[in-house]
This record gives sequence, structure tokens and C-alpha cells, in this order.
Amino acid sequence: MASERKKQILLVEDTAMLAKSYIQYLRNDPYTVTHVATGKEALAHLSSNTPDCILLDLELPDMTGLEIMEKIGRDGLPCPVIMITAHGSINVAVEAMRLGAFDFIIKPFTADRLIVTMRNALDRLALEVIVETYREKIDRDNFHGLIGNSLNMQAVYRMIESAADSKATIFVKGESGTGKELCARAIHDESPRRNGPFTTKVPEEMDLSLL
Repeated sequence: MASERKKQILLVEDTAMLAKSYIQYLRNDPYTVTHVATGKEALAHLSSNTPDCILLDLELPDMTGLEIMEKIGRDGLPCPVIMITAHGSINVAVEAMRLGAFDFIIKPFTADRLIVTMRNALDRLALEVIVETYREKIDRDNFHGLIGNSLNMQAVYRMIESAADSKATIFVKGESGTGKELCARAIHDESPRRNGPFTTKVPEEMDLSLL
């Protein structure tokens, strides 16, 4: 059985001893922690990597954690951010949350506090992925021109997706006006052959659409 992929954590903390402590706190969990000490380094890392979670110090030598949060928000990076700071302030906490922070913890904090917060953040991320998958693949109200969100239509959409992967000839038949051509077009548009021609004309003796 393949081992679970380790979650990628970006730790942005300018105090080396604290960073080492946080890494130690997380050593028994399935994480790979990348540590950077400045906002510039953090932004450079995020320009080419999207971690599963970010531990972000509020006060950095070259910029604030809130400035990095604003950049993360503008870029729409899909990763939770946990703010860490020694400067506990309700106003700062509210601002961090407004910018999209998952949680806000104040130094000094225990290993348990960090571990629980990290797990909660990653659990929420996993739930968001499940919800998005549900919306995209299960709870659709339209699909390649077909319209409807009933359970029967969801089953039709999934059948089309399954058929689209096949290299076999696919026949779509039914009464006139039931949407045979729409269904055939959906199969075509969902298939690896989507960039090829789609022909609607079929032999006169055949009462069906052919892909």
C-alpha cells in the first residue's frame, strides 16, 4: 500500500530558534516543512509552489504578514494560512481573518496548540476539495448544453463522461426531441476527440445520432 503523501508546509518565521522549535513540534506528523525567514523569500517560494498550509509570522524583517496575506488573496492560492505573532491584538486578528487567514495563534504557544490548529486547517482544506468536487461532478445543473439537476440527469452526465473515454462507436437513440444530438455533442465535447469535427448527419435508414 502506498504511503500517504506528506503535506507541504511553508513556515515563514524570521527567528531561527523559534522556527526550529515549530519544526520539532510537527516532526511526528506527515509534513514536509520548508522554512524561509523573510517575506521576499516567502513570495519567491509561493511564485512557483503552492503549499498545503502556510505558517506565517506577522512581523518579518522586510514586510508584514498581512502584506503577504494580501498577495495570497490576490493570487487566489488555495491554501489555508495560520498567522503566528507575539503581538496579540484583536484588531490584527480581525484584519488577518478578513484577509482570509484560517486561524491566529499568539506566541508563545504549545506544540499541541500548533498541531491541532494545523490539522484543523488541513481538514478544512480537504473538505473544501470534496465540496468543490461535489459541485463540479455531482451537483451540476448543466453539462455541455444539457440542462437539469435531478438525480436522473446527474446519472446521464456521469454516463456521458464514462462513454466519452471509450474508443468504441457510441449510438445514442430515443424518441424525436429527446435530445439525442445534444447528448452526442456532449460526448464529443467531453472526449479526447473534442478538437476534431462533430458531424450530425447520419444515414437516412438509421434513427439515431452517431459519434
